[in-house]
Amino acid sequence: MSRYPDLNLLIVFDAIMSERNLRCAAERLGRSQPAVSQSVARLRDILGDRLFEKTPKGVKPTQRAEALWLEIRDPLHLITQALTHSDFEPRSIAAEVTIGLADDVHEMAFAQVVSYLRERAPGLVLRVAEIDHQSVWQDVQSGRVDLAVSVAGPPPRGLGSTTLFEQPFVILHRPDVSPPVSLKAYLKATHVAVGFRMEEAGYTDQRLANMGYERRVIAWTPRFGSIPELIVRTGAIATMPKPIAAFHTHRFGLSMAALPFALDPVPVRLCWHERRRTDPLNAWLREQVKAVLLDQMKSELG
Repeated sequence: MSRYPDLNLLIVFDAIMSERNLRCAAERLGRSQPAVSQSVARLRDILGDRLFEKTPKGVKPTQRAEALWLEIRDPLHLITQALTHSDFEPRSIAAEVTIGLADDVHEMAFAQVVSYLRERAPGLVLRVAEIDHQSVWQDVQSGRVDLAVSVAGPPPRGLGSTTLFEQPFVILHRPDVSPPVSLKAYLKATHVAVGFRMEEAGYTDQRLANMGYERRVIAWTPRFGSIPELIVRTGAIATMPKPIAAFHTHRFGLSMAALPFALDPVPVRLCWHERRRTDPLNAWLREQVKAVLLDQMKSELG
């Protein structure tokens, strides 16, 4: 037997490393799980390493597997792109892709993205991975997501992005609750807020802290979708990006108001790995997602 793995084995290895689950890797490749397990067994024999350990949720790569993936994934993706580039046709593809979406973008636009892509690529299956502004670049770098939409900072080296739009901030409130018209009134108001990590202040609170102020937040949630009912039940106000605030006003009968102090808007970026820049499916998908999101923002903001 040759001591060098063939390309098909490495493709299987790459899928498992990306999915961290043999069943999901098999679905991604359009193969049976026993066939994927057989490929893993052949690679283990060739490389002299277990490569993966079973976990309750899938598999965990060994150090040897992590080191191997770091070496081969970029060249492997380039080879795959070169071999498939001329055959790309959206309506004929049969593939699964994973899109990382921030919670607010997922709530506002995922259904529209699915509907839009269904018409143009009926064989495409979309899987959403939850991300936030801190995890997005790690998820793109690791291959956990094929592309992502988030309020991420500038991309690290080797990763790419384009700014889709900028999100200003507004106050979301019940129509019978007068919004604060001064910073003093704002600080005295009762707030509910979105927060992704217990140890980290949110964007609004960081800016207030820089000014020497602190507001009173009675409830924190990582879900933008939880905010409207909190507002309705408590009469509290929320400081939110304008697109998701507008989305909620239409559906929950809430109102928006301007902030009584300056808060810089944040850019919403479409993010990808540079190794996939010329990948026909990824490049096409980026353009489709961009078109849907821009149209959705235009619809929400008027």
